[in-house]
Amino acid sequence: MSKSAVVNTVPSVGIEECARLIEMTGESITYVIQSSPGQGKTSVLKLLAKRNGDKWRKPGEYHDTDEYEYVYIDGGNLRENDLSMYMPDRETKTIGLYTSSLINFNDPRPKIIMVDEVLKVPKLLKPLITRLLLERYNGDRKLPDGSMVFGTSNYTSDGVNDSIEAHVGNRIGLLNMRNPTPKEWAIWAGENGISALTRAWVSLNDSAFASYKTGDVSSNPMVFNPRSTNVSFVSPRSLEKNDAVVKVWEVLGFDVALAAMCGIVGQAAAESFANFLKMNNDLVKPSDIFLNSDNVRIPEKPAALFMTMFNLVDAITTNDEMTSAMTFIKRAAARELQSVFVSMVYAPKLHKLAKNNAVVSQFVRENPELLV
Repeated sequence: MSKSAVVNTVPSVGIEECARLIEMTGESITYVIQSSPGQGKTSVLKLLAKRNGDKWRKPGEYHDTDEYEYVYIDGGNLRENDLSMYMPDRETKTIGLYTSSLINFNDPRPKIIMVDEVLKVPKLLKPLITRLLLERYNGDRKLPDGSMVFGTSNYTSDGVNDSIEAHVGNRIGLLNMRNPTPKEWAIWAGENGISALTRAWVSLNDSAFASYKTGDVSSNPMVFNPRSTNVSFVSPRSLEKNDAVVKVWEVLGFDVALAAMCGIVGQAAAESFANFLKMNNDLVKPSDIFLNSDNVRIPEKPAALFMTMFNLVDAITTNDEMTSAMTFIKRAAARELQSVFVSMVYAPKLHKLAKNNAVVSQFVRENPELLV
């Protein structure tokens, strides 16, 4: 291993575990979730809403039927009066604190507040944010009982201006969030409209999700490296943005699409994506698989096989189609492909259909390791 590699020896957890830990202990402990840029930390607030059975999904939404009120605070771009300000009270001839509607004290429900980029909060506002984090106060207004506050941050070693004072760090819980695995991301992507091409590319490029915290990435041009000057790299965030180009590359034209992708995920990943864009003739249509799963051809190239599989998963709507798809995947005899397929159909979107399908259920009973 290179002497310059920064290897993390502190245990890290996945994004679901971060949400579960906050849900169970967040009333008494303030966590700051750390990860490399673009790994999905801000999605923890959405996961908490989902775990609570609430409707909230994005900043600005308000649902009076939710158990909690969810508040997103952009710490890195916080301005002086965004949370509160002192104003004269003419009747009492005193100065009183007026709080922002961002944290709505007129609503008695407990709050779940996420301060994004909390370690980039401007110096002038750090006392205000520190009190919100540690004491559950916005100025002199106490949050409702049951409220939770947590923050997100890049690692201080990432070199992107994140820092924390020792006296604050000793009063919070620093929580390292690992990069998702390609399979974890593929499952999320399938539930969130990401194209089959992008999901197939990720499944065949494990190294694109590597982290400098767990190994030497000096020879990996696709990923974030704090010792590199490259600002375009692969992350869950950049892959989601890049997918918008992938979906319309035929309209844009190959050269324009490649140029755009270079500026989103970096040149190395963009050129790898470009090879995927050229393989459409190698794919098998889902409709052909549904009609003749026992005899339809199996793509020889791994990239074409994975993309065919993701297209197939997206097309399944009936029990017969699920049976045909499973029959085709069994014929492919590629264990990694079968593992991703099984994980995808057991994700929420197709879970009921897969669970009640005799062919799928039997295959999983015979190959339980594929769901790990």
